[in-house]
Amino acid sequence: LMIAKLTGIIDTLGDTFAVLDVSGVGYLVSCSSRTLGQLGSRGDKAVLYIETVMRAESLQLYGFASAEEQTCFRLLT
Repeated sequence: LMIAKLTGIIDTLGDTFAVLDVSGVGYLVSCSSRTLGQLGSRGDKAVLYIETVMRAESLQLYGFASAEEQTCFRLLT
């Protein structure tokens, strides 16, 4: 399972995450404050570039407002 991009409606915004509603499925996505600041408000349409990280006991989605920010994340990890 590899998720590369999500397009949907912002359902919830937290300090470190967003929940994006994509056709009725809510995806919990960890985001930087920079990305969260660019997303918009609850109910707005949003696009996030996704980095999917699988660990032994979890699946984590990291979201980015731009492909450049995602590339920086990849270089750091």
